[in-house]
Amino acid sequence: MKLKNLLFIVCLLGLVTALQFDIGQREEKCIYEEIEHDSLVTGDFELMDPILLHPEFIIYNPQKQVIQKKQTNQPGKFAFHTDQTGDYHFCFSTKKPQPSLQSGTIQRVSFNYKYGIAARDYEDIAKKEHLGPLEREIRKMQDQVLEIHTDIIYAKGREEAMRNTNESTNSRVMWFSILSILVLFTTGILQVYYLKGFFKKRKII
Repeated sequence: MKLKNLLFIVCLLGLVTALQFDIGQREEKCIYEEIEHDSLVTGDFELMDPILLHPEFIIYNPQKQVIQKKQTNQPGKFAFHTDQTGDYHFCFSTKKPQPSLQSGTIQRVSFNYKYGIAARDYEDIAKKEHLGPLEREIRKMQDQVLEIHTDIIYAKGREEAMRNTNESTNSRVMWFSILSILVLFTTGILQVYYLKGFFKKRKII
């Protein structure tokens, strides 16, 4: 793998994302992230004006199954371990009708999430495992190296799968082209024989 790709992976390790957005009535807004299996994901959310809408917060796995569902009338936190690689969706939904609210009501949502190295609390790990400051940093570096290795293997697997797909597609296109040529060639020959017989019957030739 090229050095720039490796540096790109290092930059992505332990991604931290902080967002603020508005959501209206009977609306759903989702943020999705591709996360590898066996990754810790943590985060929190807060309504900037909690007296307005109370959207539901729902987390879906790559199979569109609900992992967690929470009410957002109070600031909340979430944490889970991924059991498969794919796109995880973090959605805020106000699809439940609230007749008491005026039309056009908007709710500002603050949402933060992180995964990988950034989601791990190394202070807590150090306390549980009685690690000194140097040992804690070594442990963190070990986890970073392991995650880089895992990401490289995953990227390599994706590259191989894409290459196999391209080779299979190219092979199918080639055989389809050959078959098309044969069909056109055969059709041309049949047309020549048909026209020749037709003209002979009409005594044109």
